[in-house]
Amino acid sequence: MFKPVRKIYAPILIILFILMGTNACKDEYNSVIPYVTVRMDINPTNFIELNIPGGSYYFPNYGYGGVILFRDLTDSSNPFLAYDATCTHEISSTTRVVANESGIATCPTCKSQFILFSGNGNPIKGPAIEPLRQYRTNYVGGRIIVTN
Repeated sequence: MFKPVRKIYAPILIILFILMGTNACKDEYNSVIPYVTVRMDINPTNFIELNIPGGSYYFPNYGYGGVILFRDLTDSSNPFLAYDATCTHEISSTTRVVANESGIATCPTCKSQFILFSGNGNPIKGPAIEPLRQYRTNYVGGRIIVTN
């Protein structure tokens, strides 16, 4: 009586585990913020805020709602992080989070707060539950390259 049941469920379980494994290996997080191509080449010496660990600068004409470039405190080989300034709760290109000197970005509308350092952009105070959209950064030859 139990052998026919085992014959039916074994292939189903194998297929289920294969499907779960293919979804678990996704490299990139799909943000709730609309995709906009970002290509920036920044000279950090032109922005005093980027020469201080924990400093940040807002670039309004990039990304969906502008890009916040943040000087991280932990990684000396690639010390810059870039985030879209759009709050993941408000999702409006006109409502942007504002970074402070302690590495926290706050939405002026919903009061959500996001942590910028250590490369995650995760919310630490809601109502937002999604992290900020993060862009790739490379620090090469004294310049900051920001891309999707």
